[in-house]
Amino acid sequence: MLEVMEDMLQYREYMAQALELARKGAGWVDPNPLVGAVVVRDGEVLAAGYHDRYRGPHAERMAFDYADAHGIDLTGATVIDTLEPCCHVGSQPACTSLILAHGIARVVVGSVDPNPIVAGKGLSLLEEAGIEVVRDVMREECDAINRHFFHYITTGMPYIVDSRRRVGESDAEYAARRRGLYATYAAVLGARLPDRTERLDVSDDDFAHFDGPVQAIDADEVVIGRHKPLYLDVRALADADSDEWLRELGKRKIDSLIVESDEAFERLSTACQKD
Repeated sequence: MLEVMEDMLQYREYMAQALELARKGAGWVDPNPLVGAVVVRDGEVLAAGYHDRYRGPHAERMAFDYADAHGIDLTGATVIDTLEPCCHVGSQPACTSLILAHGIARVVVGSVDPNPIVAGKGLSLLEEAGIEVVRDVMREECDAINRHFFHYITTGMPYIVDSRRRVGESDAEYAARRRGLYATYAAVLGARLPDRTERLDVSDDDFAHFDGPVQAIDADEVVIGRHKPLYLDVRALADADSDEWLRELGKRKIDSLIVESDEAFERLSTACQKD
């Protein structure tokens, strides 16, 4: 029992490192999930990686590529993964195949991937191949970093948050919260384009996210892999059914949406989450 407890403490330590890595992809991997991976053996970190951009290498592949490039043998090592490894081939190879090819002995995961094409299949495949699987290590924390992805992949609609000023929120608190949202959400729904003179007593550098691709989208545009949000005019909702409109955004791969205006909030209030 003591050995199991010590193992779990180590797993949590390495999972915290994997979470820190995963967060580096925030705003860059949409509509894919944030994922971090750490490969360890005998108390030593051998390799690590994270998903850093849409259609880029997955976290596990980043770690394995590093090990391969530096001649590091991973036989018998443990992979600490914030999210279940994928078991299908898309724009990247299946991570389960890479794990098997590198002689990994154990895989420790935080979250199970809710994507129907994975959804436990990756872990089952590894177990069937004789790899030990440890589930649900820091699951709450691992689930939390992918709330956008989990909602989007299970509903087909973006995760929505109300970004209007809260009661009792200071200028500095409001500005900081908006900066955080603009840095990680895919789109903004408001009554007008953001006004660069609306500075809330902060510097130009603090609001640099208003530069670049903050724009309206047309009916045919697919939005992927942006690190700054697209601007959507609330008038687009005028004659639309709210759920159908949100599903259309989902089809365009908009996985998360900031609601800025009172008018927009009235239309979408039932779908808004608390962040």
